[in-house]
Amino acid sequence: MLGKPLQLLALQQIQNAMNDTQKIPLKNSPSISIKEKLSWGIFDLGNVSFTIVLVDLVFSLYFVQIICARRTDGTFLLSLAAFSTQIFVAFFLPFVGALSDIMTKKKFLLGFFFSVCIIATTLLGTTKEGDVWKSLLCYSVANISFSFTENIFSTFLPELIPISFIGRFSGWTRAFGNLGGLFSLLIVYPFLSPGFTVSNTELLRLCFPIVAAIYMMCGLPLFFNLELQKKPKTHLKYSKALLKIFSDLKETLFLLFHNKALILYFAGSFLFFSAATILMIILAVYAQMEYGITGAQQIGVFLLIQAGGTLGSFIFGLIQDRWGSRRALQIDLLLWIVCISSLVFANTKPAFYAASFLIGIGNGSLPSLSRAVMSLLSEEEKIGKHFGLWGLSCRIATGIGPLSFGYLFMITHSFKTPMLLPLFYFLGSLFFVSFLPKIRRESNR
Repeated sequence: MLGKPLQLLALQQIQNAMNDTQKIPLKNSPSISIKEKLSWGIFDLGNVSFTIVLVDLVFSLYFVQIICARRTDGTFLLSLAAFSTQIFVAFFLPFVGALSDIMTKKKFLLGFFFSVCIIATTLLGTTKEGDVWKSLLCYSVANISFSFTENIFSTFLPELIPISFIGRFSGWTRAFGNLGGLFSLLIVYPFLSPGFTVSNTELLRLCFPIVAAIYMMCGLPLFFNLELQKKPKTHLKYSKALLKIFSDLKETLFLLFHNKALILYFAGSFLFFSAATILMIILAVYAQMEYGITGAQQIGVFLLIQAGGTLGSFIFGLIQDRWGSRRALQIDLLLWIVCISSLVFANTKPAFYAASFLIGIGNGSLPSLSRAVMSLLSEEEKIGKHFGLWGLSCRIATGIGPLSFGYLFMITHSFKTPMLLPLFYFLGSLFFVSFLPKIRRESNR
């Protein structure tokens, strides 16, 4: 009963933001329709649904407990695949971003990776016990293509929304996306509730095509409705374009090292994404090992996270526009620090559930806040390259973070001690963000 009013509220807030932004023309761009902005926001619903259902919850448990039911190396293979996937994305993401700028093929590239992700995710539904390499291949392809899609998708933000409304719009669309993630969890709940057992394989396999269908339905409106600003067509061949990509990336890296704001933000992003990834990946295992939370209760934890994510996206989108990006980041990082402290020192289930809700608030606001700040810091003509390099550092972070946690766990054989690692990561990121200069374009709104 509460879900529908919340969803209507989310849509109303997005509509209000769209109506407000219509009053402020974008520099050097034609008028952007509400339909185009709404299509972009709906795409975020698919992004969150894919991440929370497939990456954070379903596949990891399905792979370890079903695909590798008769093996003992399932966890190692999964972590190796996750690390390799992120390193692959980190290496190629700058080239994809630069290619979208040079060849002016941003929408085409988005559609290509979007389609590959849907196909690979659907094929996961054909895997069963013993299909180790097939499932890892499909998962890796789906995750890689999703990562490319999400990064290119984020670069549309400054083309759609005036600078003064980026934080609010990004936060509110992410809130709507978190509501979608919550409803996606409810949709697949009947298939997950019997448990991750071999006898329940047929029902569990249905989750993958369902997630693919949700992702597809949320993404298609963008391709039908979004009309990008017309740019001069390039006559470069792909071979010459590739050489220009290397040249431009070299120049961008050189300029990056002379840009204090971007250096600070890249360093802070690396640390807070490392820490956030550790928590999202380990939370289900941590809940089981430290608090005895299993089965349907674990799904309840993720529902709490999604509910908190919806609230966090709304609140921090508004905080960013009212108080500025740096202060919003500082508040968000302080919230994460409180969450981890609660997890480390709390000893009761109610305290863990409360910490999970706070983690949801932090996790829901972090993606929208970070991509909005990156949009504000980037030069308009180099936004694809800057997002590509930023994506590189973030993807390396999402690989290094869990790897460092796992290494510390092997040494200590404890979950409590390694949980201090993301605490130090967040403290370090707060240090870098505190020295982030005030964003000039933001101060002129």
